[in-house]
Amino acid sequence: MSLTAAFTNAVLPILGIAVVGYVLGRETEIDVEPLNTAGLYVLVPALAFHSLATTNLGGEAIGKLAVGVVGYALVMMAIAWTAGRAVGESGTILSALMLAAAFPNSGFVGIPISEFAFGEVGRTTAVLYLTIQNVVVYTIGVYVASRGTGEGGLSAVTEIFRLPLLYAVVGAVVVRALGVVPSPETSIMETIQLVGDASIPVMLLIVGIQLANTDVSAVSRSATPSVLKLAVAPLIGTALALVLAFEDPTVARVFVLESATPTAVIPLALTIEYASDIRTEGISAPEYLSTAIFTTTAASVVVLTVLIAALQAGVPF
Repeated sequence: MSLTAAFTNAVLPILGIAVVGYVLGRETEIDVEPLNTAGLYVLVPALAFHSLATTNLGGEAIGKLAVGVVGYALVMMAIAWTAGRAVGESGTILSALMLAAAFPNSGFVGIPISEFAFGEVGRTTAVLYLTIQNVVVYTIGVYVASRGTGEGGLSAVTEIFRLPLLYAVVGAVVVRALGVVPSPETSIMETIQLVGDASIPVMLLIVGIQLANTDVSAVSRSATPSVLKLAVAPLIGTALALVLAFEDPTVARVFVLESATPTAVIPLALTIEYASDIRTEGISAPEYLSTAIFTTTAASVVVLTVLIAALQAGVPF
């Protein structure tokens, strides 16, 4: 697929909705929190349940995804720690750099772009990626966010058990295992699908609104996380996908695409909780991470367009 087709068919739709959200955030006093709550507690769980209950992906693919997501996070953290130390970062800023590099926006950006680029398999794979990543965020991510602050951070680990997404995934696995998945034509499944489908535009609006309200005061120090997220991350994702040897090449391509999405928003909440009052050379970890989110999201338009064109052309799978 050409770059023009990749941009028009996969990137432009999500970019257009995100721009609407950005303008909405700049021109109004809209509060993003209610939208975010509706997305996390209702829309995304419905999307996850329907996608996983009706998917043709097998247990082997899901197991490899789990290994890949955890492996990706650990490898990117190690690379970010090394790069951060090389450029003189330390303390909470170094932790923020590790979070920025290790956790892609596999939900709000990843799910829509994976569906536009690779259809139903893309959406289901992205949902699984997000679910596994959430477990990593609220375990390893909590430790990284709280390191150097004098706080253990263990209380936030329980957050994963408060998110309905986990229970939606478990519910889908159970009904599949018991062979009691309702027919897609039943009213209950059509309702769940309708609610889940609404998550795509809502998530993109949230991204735009969040970007409009982002503090970019640390833009002068955003080079390191931007290079790691936009240049190194796709290479690590590709290498892991080749090592894992997914049976379905589409799953492998979506794994790479998810790994290459911009810095996630969820780690920002962790840095706000554990390191908002600690400033290093005039900036705090939340300010540093906010800037990384903004710069990588803006620059990812070009990176994701090129990547999607290559993946859809069969490179390297």
